[in-house]
Amino acid sequence: MKGQGKVVGAGQTVCLELSPRTAKLMVASSCPFRIERVNASTLPEHSDDTLSALRALLDANPVGSRPVGLLFGREIFSLQTLELPSSDPKEIASMLELQLGKLTPYPRTEILFGSTAVGSFREGYTTVLLAISRKSLIEGVLQYCKTKGLMPQWVGVSTEGLEAWWTAAGKASAPMSSGQLTAIIDVDFASTDCAILSADDRLLFTHSISIGSEQLATSEPAKLRWVGELIRLPRILSHEEVKGQIGRGILTGVTEGLTPVVEQLSSQWGAPVELRDALQGVSAAAVQSQARATRVSYTALAGSAQAARAPRLDIIPQEAKVSQALRVRSRHLTRLVVNLATILLLAVLLYAERIAVLGQYLRELETALLPLEQTSTRVREQQQQMREIRGWLEPSRSALAAVQAVAAAVDPAITITQLTFKEGEPVKIKGVAATSQAPYAFVERLKQQRMLAVGASCVAEVRVTSTRGAEFDVACPLKES
Repeated sequence: MKGQGKVVGAGQTVCLELSPRTAKLMVASSCPFRIERVNASTLPEHSDDTLSALRALLDANPVGSRPVGLLFGREIFSLQTLELPSSDPKEIASMLELQLGKLTPYPRTEILFGSTAVGSFREGYTTVLLAISRKSLIEGVLQYCKTKGLMPQWVGVSTEGLEAWWTAAGKASAPMSSGQLTAIIDVDFASTDCAILSADDRLLFTHSISIGSEQLATSEPAKLRWVGELIRLPRILSHEEVKGQIGRGILTGVTEGLTPVVEQLSSQWGAPVELRDALQGVSAAAVQSQARATRVSYTALAGSAQAARAPRLDIIPQEAKVSQALRVRSRHLTRLVVNLATILLLAVLLYAERIAVLGQYLRELETALLPLEQTSTRVREQQQQMREIRGWLEPSRSALAAVQAVAAAVDPAITITQLTFKEGEPVKIKGVAATSQAPYAFVERLKQQRMLAVGASCVAEVRVTSTRGAEFDVACPLKES
């Protein structure tokens, strides 16, 4: 069957189911659960290429690169119910490893298995449902999915999908009394899957019939064999030591033209049997019409999609689980790196913004301080001028004070020829004395003046001449104010 070729959108659940002659696709949304699309591809006859139907389905109905759930038909599994003498999970796991060699002719390395505890029906024993399949088949499908960009999150058995569907769809039905069993008969394209559920809707037993809607619609002998197999179902349960009697039957999948069978089964079993459409109430009329046109059952897919969790019988290889865990961790690390990069980017932007704000504030402050700086410069210049004027006006540091001090120290033997005064420098005195001793006496008298700082810092130089007596130079600093 050719689909519309639409790529699945984000936020939708995608599940695939693969059987030897069929491949099915279901796209559903949650909150509330709604089946948006179904498609199927069927082969006219059995083929050794187990991927033919799946290849045709995905080529006609691409779903893009995304996680998917993967179901395999009941007929490719060996499902058995075992009662093991232990209630310890570790001991049960060891017992299952020992039982695997007895239950299959294939080496341990060539098989995949999954198990789930059904319950304890007698003290000290645990009933376990065990599913075994060839490893090469499942790994081949997983490898093909990888080439299409699909990432299977789990690999389940279609029978458990029937259990999940009934758990969701059978809530409106009357509860079963203890010891009463529910038989779900799912009619698919080339096979029929029978799921036996306990009174509390736990999967106890499965039975597969290699006759489906294709044979039922075209072969009367096949239909008779199919009905006979269903009529014998209570005896099969008794032989397999499944405790309880069938108290209710549900016929689902491709049920067109099977109304007489419902009446016959109800009569033979002594229990009510009803027809159920798995897509009724959870899909639009167009989806239901498309499902009827494909002539396959979507019941198991509907249950698995609605459960939105991995099945208890998860047959996915350990290598795929490790790869899946690494992908999940890689996504988490990528998300962490992206978050850290975002935080760092925000921090950089915040600091850049703060730097820009501070820069703008600094420019505004400089603009505001420029007039103050100019005023300050003018004030400093005026202060310097005032200091200079004050220095000249201060008696202890003025030129007038220097003249007064020199005049007070002069006597008739001394003649002053030059008096030099500069701000911040010693007063320089030049003169002529009548004798060579007179300049020294003059210096001694200068030391007595309060205006001059003479003493050790006073320098006197005397030169004796024959015509004019003695010439002298004296340098004396003023006292500090």
